[in-house]
Amino acid sequence: MKKFILRFLIVVILTQTLFSVNSYAKTYNRHVSLPSALINKPNINKYVDGGTLNAKINSQSLKLVVAKKRETIIKGLSWIDKIPFDGMIFFFDKPRKTSFWMRGMKFPLDIVWVQNNIIIGVTENVKPEPGVPEKDLKLYPSPAEVDAVIELSAGSAKQLNIKKGNILIL
Repeated sequence: MKKFILRFLIVVILTQTLFSVNSYAKTYNRHVSLPSALINKPNINKYVDGGTLNAKINSQSLKLVVAKKRETIIKGLSWIDKIPFDGMIFFFDKPRKTSFWMRGMKFPLDIVWVQNNIIIGVTENVKPEPGVPEKDLKLYPSPAEVDAVIELSAGSAKQLNIKKGNILIL
């Protein structure tokens, strides 16, 4: 009986702590990141390559096109005239260091680097390089291993206040 009461009290305290953190964040209009141990790795199997998904960062809703097949990831948003919906999310089977480029791009982007649903970096206002040979295109490396990358219209990261430590909710 004592063990049950102790476990119950621990659950109550943890629950209250989480609600207190959330309440603090709302009251003071601040984003509070939870430890990565509390965040679930996204189940990419439930998303269809080329389909869309709804996500949230900083309570802002985003509709993103999904890229998870190799061909779709390589093509990305190249050779289209404007960004579809709010952007594109690229999923990788396992965390990896990766680089993105602006091959065939017609508009600037913000690149959001994600590991276990936590934003680990943002590369803002990446500009297209028309006329630059493929071999000479600038590479934009991830700051560490990532399992997802989001491309948004340039300026969106600043507008949505997306920064390192924010949580991506899928």
